[in-house]
Amino acid sequence: MPEKMTAKKEKNKLFHVEKRFDMPLWQSLLIRFGFIVVALFIALLILTISYGVNPFAAVGQMFIGSFGTPKRFWDFFRDGALLLGVGLALIPSFKMKFWNLGGNGQIIVGALVSAILMIDLGGKLPDAVVLLIMIPSSILAGAVWAAIPAIFKALFNTNESLFTLMMNYVSVGLVNAFIMFKYPIGSHIIPRLNNANFPTLFNDSLLIILIVLVLLAFMVYYLKFSKHGYELSVVGESMNTARYVGINVKKVIIRTIVVSGAICGFIGCLLASGVDFTVMPTTGNNMGFTAIIAVWLAKFNPIITAATSFFIVFITRGMTKVQSDNNIMNDATPNLVIGLIYFFIIGCEFFIEYKLLINKGGKEMKITEFIKSLFTSKVDKVKLPPATEGVEEEEVK
Repeated sequence: MPEKMTAKKEKNKLFHVEKRFDMPLWQSLLIRFGFIVVALFIALLILTISYGVNPFAAVGQMFIGSFGTPKRFWDFFRDGALLLGVGLALIPSFKMKFWNLGGNGQIIVGALVSAILMIDLGGKLPDAVVLLIMIPSSILAGAVWAAIPAIFKALFNTNESLFTLMMNYVSVGLVNAFIMFKYPIGSHIIPRLNNANFPTLFNDSLLIILIVLVLLAFMVYYLKFSKHGYELSVVGESMNTARYVGINVKKVIIRTIVVSGAICGFIGCLLASGVDFTVMPTTGNNMGFTAIIAVWLAKFNPIITAATSFFIVFITRGMTKVQSDNNIMNDATPNLVIGLIYFFIIGCEFFIEYKLLINKGGKEMKITEFIKSLFTSKVDKVKLPPATEGVEEEEVK
């Protein structure tokens, strides 16, 4: 009896959510594009109401902020490539359902090791030799930093989200301690390091972009065609299934997170030696967290992560240009606009994963069908009677 009442109650619900299994790719892309357009419209409306910004001019300023000059053009692709690199580092751990929130710390540690070698060995050894030492050292530093929470997760089943998050603060403390030790007097800022910088190829950005493209190709192969990629996918689906088929789950966890940390450490090396030419507590500008958004939107797909990474960089750099051109001194509103855009983009995933059904007269229908029925019913009400009926009445009279 209670089961019948529950079933009847479910049937009488006004709204019902059901998971999608058959949405074509073009439709999901159309939904995402629609939400992005709506988000940009609302964001520009907020700027117009708050600061009197011309919305049409603001759209142009966003493009100018990313592509307005050759330097901005190359900086846009360099920043997008670096964010993509961090995203590629997070994808293996996320596919394994190891929620690595320590990307910032792993980047900073890699940058710190690179800066130490640039300071201590730069000028004493040829730059090429220092680079050959610095690159593997920063990779190893990031790998070790990520291995610590990975080992605790594999052996003691600790909470990886909290552990990796706390490691970020430790890495910032290490950078502050190093700066205070090396530069105790003055502004406590490491000056520009001119030794052992990454070589330039046409400009300062092209080599970094090409390196990340190689990294993208490697990650696609690693996830799709390698044994390690298959094993981490199985572990992510079900640890019990992985154990049943003979996969060493602890080994896979540690190995995957080490790969993730190694890539983050290498990105830190690129930042210290090819972009910032120093190390700071803010090195990376929270790319470890921003990359989470890019990866999540891309559903852990490396190719789509490239698109989401460049889109995020476009929004960020574009809003910076809008803020400067309109003399907006308060950072709160531009940050609110960026957050609103992220919210809409993430929110649209609900409508891609699920469909909302409406109960009308005991019959469930999609929203589009429901709206169509409303218009159809209104059209039916205003329909005029056929002309033949009036003719027949006149003939009878």
